[in-house]
Amino acid sequence: MCKEKVIVSACLFGLRCRYNGKILEKRDLPVKRENAILVCPEMLAGLKIPRTPSFFTNEGTGKGVWEGKTRVVSRDGEDRTEEFIKGSKKALAIAKKHGVKKAYLKERSPSCGVNVVYVMDERKKGSGVTAALFKDNGIEVIGID
Repeated sequence: MCKEKVIVSACLFGLRCRYNGKILEKRDLPVKRENAILVCPEMLAGLKIPRTPSFFTNEGTGKGVWEGKTRVVSRDGEDRTEEFIKGSKKALAIAKKHGVKKAYLKERSPSCGVNVVYVMDERKKGSGVTAALFKDNGIEVIGID
């Protein structure tokens, strides 16, 4: 079991923060609760629960957002790119404050996906906005389904 502080997507510990308001079954993670700093970048950005799901406009995914080449939009067409950037920056500030070197993030999330996210309504290879920012700042990210 990991003893250092790590970031964990809050939904993986059963917190009600997902876009649809549903609670995920708590995942078996290699980190004890007392060592986990639970974050939800979308909640940190002030997005409400429930909300329509969000996805990337092209295959640039999270890295493309930081390069200004990709947007994050809701299924009903609302541009949420700025909220995703804001929440990711807040999550990174929390990680830096605690000296975090590793994060366990929820796959398929437009914020937290490590290997798989949604581009339009299709699953594609790519990272979420927060996962990409963490990677660029030297934080190891591990995707949890």
